[in-house]
Amino acid sequence: MCGIAGIISQNSSINVLQWLCKASQLLRHRGGDDDGITVFDSNHFYCSKVEHSINHHSSLKYLTYTSINDISYLNFQLGLLHRRLSIIDISEYGHQPMCDETGNVWITYNGEIYNYVELRKNLESKGVTFFSNTDTEVVLKLYIHYGKEFVNQLNGMWALAIYDRRINEIILSRDRIGVKPLYYFFSKNIFAFASEQKVFLKTQLVPFETNYNALAKYLIDNVLEDTEESIFKNILELQPCETLTLDTKTLSLSKQKYFQVTDLLSNNYEKNEKNIIERTHQIVKDSIVSHLRSDVDVAVSLSGGIDSSVIAVISSENINNLHTFSIVFPKQKNIDESFYINEVNQQVRSTAHYVTPDSESFFNDLDELLYSQDIPIWSTSTYNQFVLMKEVRKQGIKVILSGQGSDELFAGYQHHYVAYWLSLLKKIKWLELSKHIRQSKNYLSSPLWLLIKSQLKKVYSPNRQTILNYLSKEILQHYQNNHTHFISSDLNTELLQDLSYRRLKAFLKCEDRCSMWSSVESRLPFSDDIHLLQWAFQIPDYIKLKDGVNKYVLREAFKKELPDSVYQRKDKRAFDAPLKEWMMLQQDTIFNSIKEYKEILNMPNINKIKNIELLNKNEVEVLFKLFLLSRWKKLW
Repeated sequence: MCGIAGIISQNSSINVLQWLCKASQLLRHRGGDDDGITVFDSNHFYCSKVEHSINHHSSLKYLTYTSINDISYLNFQLGLLHRRLSIIDISEYGHQPMCDETGNVWITYNGEIYNYVELRKNLESKGVTFFSNTDTEVVLKLYIHYGKEFVNQLNGMWALAIYDRRINEIILSRDRIGVKPLYYFFSKNIFAFASEQKVFLKTQLVPFETNYNALAKYLIDNVLEDTEESIFKNILELQPCETLTLDTKTLSLSKQKYFQVTDLLSNNYEKNEKNIIERTHQIVKDSIVSHLRSDVDVAVSLSGGIDSSVIAVISSENINNLHTFSIVFPKQKNIDESFYINEVNQQVRSTAHYVTPDSESFFNDLDELLYSQDIPIWSTSTYNQFVLMKEVRKQGIKVILSGQGSDELFAGYQHHYVAYWLSLLKKIKWLELSKHIRQSKNYLSSPLWLLIKSQLKKVYSPNRQTILNYLSKEILQHYQNNHTHFISSDLNTELLQDLSYRRLKAFLKCEDRCSMWSSVESRLPFSDDIHLLQWAFQIPDYIKLKDGVNKYVLREAFKKELPDSVYQRKDKRAFDAPLKEWMMLQQDTIFNSIKEYKEILNMPNINKIKNIELLNKNEVEVLFKLFLLSRWKKLW
């Protein structure tokens, strides 16, 4: 798990080596164990380091390190960099950028390939030799052996760049669901890529300009990075499932999809419930166990919900003295999950770590939090994750498993009920619909109202109307109402949309930034295992929400391993802090900050707000978003 970047410049005003050095420092948080820079001229390459000491007696005989100072006078047009967080083969053999024995093919890579052991054995059977025990070298040798089709064999999370000097091409690739980030900038004579957008801005390669179309979507629809364009003008995001190929001579590029997420949808459903339960148990367990492969300690992020509890139980069977990390709010019982967390910790006999965020820390950490994320956020859940990862690193742990993605596979959200009910309406199954709504009362406070409300939103949304009241005419002119989502009348289609480009994508971005800011690798067994993804969409919708029970299949699959209280748990709590209470303590700060961003605000309506305590839930959330946005803007 690491940070990567690279640049090709045919513009003499860009000093490639200098840019790489700055970029390396900006990505330091993503990997402080090692760093590497490789620069290329027409005939040679030079390997160096920005921060770490150079070992001139390297075991890697084909690499010769050169001091930055000794090559600073040379003119380079192409360079790669890597910041390393050592997880697999923590020896010097894992240094990157890495090349093959000929020095012709190079890789800088961020991620984990969980089937790398099996892939390596297959390559060795074909006569391929290895000098390290890293998954990085397996990826490199896969490319050399199979070409660009190599990505189809990978199971895991990745963002990578391969420079093939033999054919003058750079290949960028990103994993299927977008767990690992990758951004790029492209102009007539410059191409650059990096793990985070701040690299382009803080090196001044790209000036800070707001994309007001994206800003309007963020404010009104809570949507960011739903396309390759972002809130920063001219910084593009390589999309999940994409491979980008760049000709290093002409700087012409092309992009291809190596995988279509819609292909996960299946017409060949498994109908036997017993088989579904048994196979789900095995495939989920296999995914979790594969995600435990590491040469350093692995912990679990435990919320007390079904997903993280399953991960904790299976992990404890494979790890001695498992560490778990949890966010708790002992004084706010309506959001605290300590009871369920403690039940799991007692069963697996873990070493438990508890973190309780507070308002003072939040406002003190806010600028650092926003800078770590690059783009704006819209809830306190990101901060909870942020402080949790700091505690993980404080305890000396580099790898943690999290349950992101399970809701999108097994139907864990309220709107998933609506999608299923709409499918029953569409099929005119009135009796089945009525029965399922009654059964759902155990898991939903008002199922019928949930269904009605979902349809009313097509005409009127209180949340949307609230934010519209506070925005200026200028920003509203940039809003394009072509991304508003209405719930699908098919559950598996709705799950796929959540998985592929909507809800989960935003969560994955926060997961990556919060963990990597503290140099922690977050692994997601429910998000990036291709076998689990394929299997989950062979399960019919009526079993996923059987008898009105959310995540029915996952519950039943691990019924015997989970504490009974967790197995029977009916509520689902957001990973949020007590927002209104926190804001009331900083009311003056919030109002003063918001009013500095006048160009996007309807100031007469903003000035009517006098007391946060008197605001309703929608108004509080909108005010908080505007506050976060105003603080975010000052960072750039």
